[in-house]
Amino acid sequence: MTQTGGRLWERDSECLRIVSALTAAAEGHGAMVLVQGPAGIGKTRLLVEASMRAQDANVCAVTAQASELERDRAFGVVRQLFDPLIVGAAESVRDDLWDGPASRARSVFHSVSDRTDAARTGDFALLHGLYWLAANASQHRPLLMTVDNLQWCDTPSLRFLAYLLPRLDDLPLVIACAWRTGVSISERLLAQLMADPVVHLLEPAPLSEKACKYLLGQFLTEPVDKAFVTACHAATGGNPLLLHALARTIADEHLEPTAANANRIGSVGPRAVGRLTAARLADLPDTIRTLAQVVAVLGECADLATVAALAGQDTTLVLEGVATLERLEILRIEDADTNPRVSFVHPLVRAAVYDTLDPTGRGRWHQRAAQVLVESSAEPERIAAHLLHSPPRNDPDTVALLRLAAATATDRGASASAYTYLRRALAEPPQPDQYQQILTDAGLTALPVDPASATENLQQAYDRTVDPICRAGLAVPLGAVYLFAAPERGLALQAEAIAQLPGDQEDLRRRLQASMLTLASWVVPGRLDLLGDWLDGLQLLPAHDSVGGRLLDSAIAGRNMSLGDPTAVSRARRALADDTLTRSALDSVWLHGWNTLLAADDPLAVKDLEAVAEYARAHGSLTALSQIYEFLIYGWLTRGQLEEAETAAQECQRLADLAGNETAKFMGLSIFADILTEQGRTDRAEQVLNDIGITVTAHPNTMTWLALPVLARLLRLRGDLTGALTATQHAQAVCALYDIRNPAASEWRSEAALTHRALGNDVEARTIATENLGLARTWGAPRTLGRALRVLGVVTESDKGIRHLQEAVTTLQGSPARLEHAKALLDLGAALRDTGRSQAARASLREALDLALQCGATPLAESANAELVAAGGRLRRTALTGPKSLTPSERRVAELAASGATNRHIAQQLYVTPKTVEVHLSAIYRKLGITARTHLAPVLEPSQGTSR
Repeated sequence: MTQTGGRLWERDSECLRIVSALTAAAEGHGAMVLVQGPAGIGKTRLLVEASMRAQDANVCAVTAQASELERDRAFGVVRQLFDPLIVGAAESVRDDLWDGPASRARSVFHSVSDRTDAARTGDFALLHGLYWLAANASQHRPLLMTVDNLQWCDTPSLRFLAYLLPRLDDLPLVIACAWRTGVSISERLLAQLMADPVVHLLEPAPLSEKACKYLLGQFLTEPVDKAFVTACHAATGGNPLLLHALARTIADEHLEPTAANANRIGSVGPRAVGRLTAARLADLPDTIRTLAQVVAVLGECADLATVAALAGQDTTLVLEGVATLERLEILRIEDADTNPRVSFVHPLVRAAVYDTLDPTGRGRWHQRAAQVLVESSAEPERIAAHLLHSPPRNDPDTVALLRLAAATATDRGASASAYTYLRRALAEPPQPDQYQQILTDAGLTALPVDPASATENLQQAYDRTVDPICRAGLAVPLGAVYLFAAPERGLALQAEAIAQLPGDQEDLRRRLQASMLTLASWVVPGRLDLLGDWLDGLQLLPAHDSVGGRLLDSAIAGRNMSLGDPTAVSRARRALADDTLTRSALDSVWLHGWNTLLAADDPLAVKDLEAVAEYARAHGSLTALSQIYEFLIYGWLTRGQLEEAETAAQECQRLADLAGNETAKFMGLSIFADILTEQGRTDRAEQVLNDIGITVTAHPNTMTWLALPVLARLLRLRGDLTGALTATQHAQAVCALYDIRNPAASEWRSEAALTHRALGNDVEARTIATENLGLARTWGAPRTLGRALRVLGVVTESDKGIRHLQEAVTTLQGSPARLEHAKALLDLGAALRDTGRSQAARASLREALDLALQCGATPLAESANAELVAAGGRLRRTALTGPKSLTPSERRVAELAASGATNRHIAQQLYVTPKTVEVHLSAIYRKLGITARTHLAPVLEPSQGTSR
C-alpha cells in the first residue's frame, strides 16, 4: 500500500541531502539523516531510496524497523542492524568486527544464559563497544544504517544512536532514521538526536495537486476531473499513503473520477487505509484472514515458521496465503529465498488488521504466540513481549520467563524494560515464596526510571520482610527515595532498620549510616536538623575495614570537608586506601571521599580518579561514570589544566544526557562555566549558566554553591558590580542551607571581597577577606589558603598587602594549583610595580605569564604580558613550545605514538576517536617542532615522568 519503488514525486531536495550524506561518508565523514513527519507522508519510501542510492554508491546498507510490540526489547533495533553484518560474515571478518573494545558489546547479542563471563558489563562499555563495532564494520566499506519507526525504538538502541552521534564525523557511516510525529518518544534522547550538528533533518511536505493527479492516474483508467483531484487532495492532505489507499478504494468501488462525484470523497479519504484493509480482508477466506491477523500479533518481520506454527497451517499453505496478501498490498515477504520473513507494508495497515481482533481475542493470540516462541527456544525478551499483552493466569512458567527476560534486559543496561517485565510478573502473580523477592527486584530496577513505583514496590517488600538483615538492605534504597518526598519518614525508616540489626552486622549498619548522613546532608537543603545529635556519635566510631565502614568514612569526610574540618582528609584517605570501593560501590556516597581529596589538593587525586573512571567504563553505569567525570572536571580545573577540564566537561555532559543524570549535568556545567571564564570565553560561560537556570534574579536553591560564585566573577569582570554582589549573597544563603563553611567548597567570600573592593567598600572587603583567610588556614590546603591570601593582599594596601601576596606565592609554590599560583604571581608583580620595585615585579610577572600559558588561561596571560611591559619588560610571545607545553592528553597520545601504537589503538586505549588522536598529534608536532611520530621518542625522553 506504500510506494517501495518507482518514481519519487516532489522529493528532489530530500534525495539530494541523502546523496550528499552518502558522498561524505565515502570520504570518511558520517552523518545522521532524520526524516520526520506524519504517518504516510513517505518517510519509509525515503529510507528505501537511501538504501537504493547506497547500493549505487558501493555503500553497505543494513536496515531495522522498530515496532510497538517490541519497544521494550533491549537493543532490539541495534540487533537488527548488526545481526546481518555478524551472522553473514566469514570467520576472519567476524574476528575483525569484534576487535578491540567492540568485544565488550558481545553480551548485547546473547542472552544471560549464553554468557560465559560472570561479571556484568557496564552500560557505558556496551555503548562504547557498539561504537567500535560500527567503526570496525565500516572500516573497509562505507556503511548505511536505516531505522524506520524511530518513535517505537527501544531506549537502549536510542541511547546508542545518541552516543554515536558526536563520533559520527570520524566514521564512514550514515544513519538514516524515520520518526512519526505525534507519537510519544523519549523526549530527552530525541532532543539529543535532533540538536546534534551532524543531523540532517528532513521534513517531507505533502504532495501537490499535480502529483495527486499523477498518482490517481496510475490506478484509474478514466480521465480524472480537476475538481475530483482537488477533492482527493483536500481529503488526504496530500499524504502519499492516504492518496494511494484512496485511489485503490476508488478503483475497487468503481467510483467515476468526475466533478459530480467529488463531494463523495470527503467521507472516504481520512479512513482510506482502514477501510481498504478491512474491505479486502472481509473478502478473503478465513485461513488467509487468519494469516494477516497472526502476523499482526507477531509484529514486524515474523519468520515464516513461527507464522505457520501460530496459524496452525503448513508452510506451503502459508506461502500461498502470504502471496495473496502481498498482491493485495497488505503484507510483504523479505529474504524469500534464504530466511523468509513476513511484515506489513505499513504500520497503519498492521494497526487496521490488529483492530479487527477484539481485546480478549488479542490476549489469547499473544498467549499462544508466547507458547509457540517457547517451543522454538526463542530468546526470553521476544517471548516476554507477548506475555505483556496476554492476561494473567497464575502460571509459574510465565513468571520464570518474565524474570529471565528482566535479567537479560538488566544485563544490557535496560532498566526500564526490566521493570516492565517484573511488573507484569507481579500481576501473574508469582508464588508466595517468590513474591517478596520479585517485589524487591522490581523496586530496585525501577529506581532510575520510576521512583514512585520503586517506592511502592520497595515499601511492600520491606513490610513483607521479617528478617532484619534483609530489611536493612531494603532500607538503604527505600530511605533514599523517601527523602525527596518525605524525608522524616525516610530517615526514620533507616534508623528503625539500624536499631533492629544484630550486633554482628557492622558492615550493613555503616552502609545505612553512610546513606543517612549523605542524603540528609546533600539531598534535602535546609534540613540538617534531620541529623539530630547522632552525627557526633558517628565521628567517634572506630574504623571498620569493610565496604560499609569505608562508605561511612567517605560520607563523614564529605560532611567534614564542607565544614572546613581538616580531619576530613585522613578519613577520605582511609576510605580510598585501595580499590575496595571502586569495585563494590560506584555511587555518590563513595565519591564524597574524592571530593575531599580534591579540595585538599591531594597530588594523586586526579590520577587516581582517572584510574577509577577506567574501571567504571568497563563495569559501571552511565550514571556512575557521569558522576566521576563531574569530579574529574573539578580536579583538572583546580590543577589549572583548562583544556583537560573542558574535555572532561563535554564528556560529562554527554554521559549525563545519556543517563538522564540531571545532578551530574548541573554540577558539571557549573564547573564548565568557571573553565570558560578562565579561558576568556565569557559569553559562552554566561550562556551555560543561563541554560542551567543560574541568573542574578533566578536560580534553584539546590547545589548552586559552585555556580553562583562563577556568576559573580563573570559579572564582576564585566563591570556589573551590583549584580556580582547579589550573586555572592545568593551563594552565601545557599551555603547556609547546606552548612557549607569551607572556602574550598565555595568561593563566594573571595568574590564578595573583590566586588566590595571594586565598589570602594574597602572596610567590608577586608573584613570578608580576613574571615575567609581564617577559615582557609583552618582547612590548610594550598589552593584554598593561597587564594585567600591573594584576595586579602589585593584588598589590603601598601606593604601589608604585598606580604600577604608573597605568602600566597610561597604557599602555592610546588602545589598542584598552578592556575591559582599564576594569579598570585600576577597580583604580586602588579603590586610590586605599583610600589616602584620594577625588577622584582618583572621576575614575578614572567613566571606568572609562563604558568598562565601552560594552563591555557588566555586573559591571565594577556594581563601578565601587559603588566610586564608596564614594568619595563619586553612583550613576550604567547605560544608555548617544547615538551612542557604539552597538555596531559597530548602527552599521553605522544607517549603512546612514540611506543609504536597506531592512531586506532591509541583511540581505543584513551576512549577517544581516531580523529581526536589526529588533532592531538598535529598539535604535538607543532609544539615540538617535528614532522613525524618517529621523532617523538628523542624529544620526549628528557622530560619523561614529568607529565603529572
